[in-house]
Amino acid sequence: MSNVMSKRSMVSCVALITLVGTGCGNVEKEVANSSVDSVARSVTSYNSRPNGTGVHVGSTQPESWFGLASTSLSWFMNGFSQRADGSYWATGWYSADIGLISADARIVGAQVGGLSGQVRSIRTSGSQLQIELVDAQGRVTTLQNSQLIGLTLSLRVPDVTGLLYQSYQLRFDSAEQVDSQFGDVNGYKISYLQQGLLSLLGSSWKSYCRGSEGESQRAVFYQGAQWNPLDGSRQDGSSLVTMTCESGSVARCMSWGYRPWGSAQQSDGQSISLLNHMQACIHMKRASYCGDSSTYTVDGTHLFVNDQLSPQINQGSLDRIEAQWSPSGATCLSNRRHPELLFLGCANPLPACPTSPTGDYLLANGLPPAGSLLGLSD
Repeated sequence: MSNVMSKRSMVSCVALITLVGTGCGNVEKEVANSSVDSVARSVTSYNSRPNGTGVHVGSTQPESWFGLASTSLSWFMNGFSQRADGSYWATGWYSADIGLISADARIVGAQVGGLSGQVRSIRTSGSQLQIELVDAQGRVTTLQNSQLIGLTLSLRVPDVTGLLYQSYQLRFDSAEQVDSQFGDVNGYKISYLQQGLLSLLGSSWKSYCRGSEGESQRAVFYQGAQWNPLDGSRQDGSSLVTMTCESGSVARCMSWGYRPWGSAQQSDGQSISLLNHMQACIHMKRASYCGDSSTYTVDGTHLFVNDQLSPQINQGSLDRIEAQWSPSGATCLSNRRHPELLFLGCANPLPACPTSPTGDYLLANGLPPAGSLLGLSD
């Protein structure tokens, strides 16, 4: 642990420069929630198009990196959470050689129109976001859908040491639907602004979610879980609200029809939640065969997706099957979508898939002919 603390001390000044754009002097101190992930995780390099291969959290980097592709002293955000005292925090991370460093930012205020107050609740119905504000007189205002446009949340973002912080603002710029299988995935364009000396020098609002070409993207919200930015693993909890960018696996799997708030029937007629189908989909989209932080795909690769639901949500061809998928990763593997990417196998070797998919799996995917644009794009 002493080595970890030494590293954090060494990078704290550099981190603050990254966040603030100034030196390390004259910054307020705060006891912040900041802890080191006890398990160091390998970090995958995504070359020139990083976004689709990870979980795609919002980022203060030039592009929103989905999967935290490299060591970074910029802050990443993947949602909100409520503490026992009722306060709301933005859950965030730094990426370091030692793994993820948790760095949650308290929401210290909110403004919309002429109203100023505190956040009383953040929740969703499906992916439809609703935020309640309470003013100094105790009056409650509920905002949802287009009413959220113009809402600005003020955050105090800690550096990697948890001792220094920088003020940020998040602003809702639009509320619109994301293209999806069932037309029920909502998206919100969000901008951020760093405050302090940098803002006096001309800092401007920037898109919080960006695509691989730097284009502005929408954020998608879901209450009930959050996903680890490195390996896509899921943490459940009613106080957790996910914020994810639309081209990442969490939002993309929602748009493919595997919404965590949805349900479907199995072939035996039993109704089940789609939460585990979504988890299997996250690994499938990322080509995370071992269900970990390593992925083996390139953005824009086309897939045929198939499930065993009745009726099926997706029923793509499996003539050239790649893998069958469970919530913990692939259960078998036959044809990798990118054999040119080095894959050394999983700790538990994966068998070849049967010619006709059978057994205990939730999703399977096949590969279109070379050069085909059929199917779903990962």
